[in-house]
Amino acid sequence: YRSLMSVLDNTTFIFLDDVRIAPSRTWITAKTAEEAYELVIAAVKEDIAIVISLDHDLGEFIPTGYDLLNWIEKDIATTDFRPNIAFSIHSANPVGRVRMEQAIRAIEARLR
Repeated sequence: YRSLMSVLDNTTFIFLDDVRIAPSRTWITAKTAEEAYELVIAAVKEDIAIVISLDHDLGEFIPTGYDLLNWIEKDIATTDFRPNIAFSIHSANPVGRVRMEQAIRAIEARLR
């Protein structure tokens, strides 16, 4: 039995968004996909669980939340990278949301 607090203490909450403010101080805001990716890698190296809330559009001509998911899936497919990760999408972009939902399903299938 582990208390909820011990689970939360061993979890990194990442809020990927270039404009919105994270819902609470529990969340670490990443304004770019690259920054979020670095946080994911660091958490995996420390064997820390990850909860990530994703926006799709992060500015013009720069990687999106979808790109971040593709990087994670590629790492899972080509290395021994196995994050303990859960996803949420808060993007207002309906097309981006669908693409990210598909990418999340692909990641989850690879982690089974």
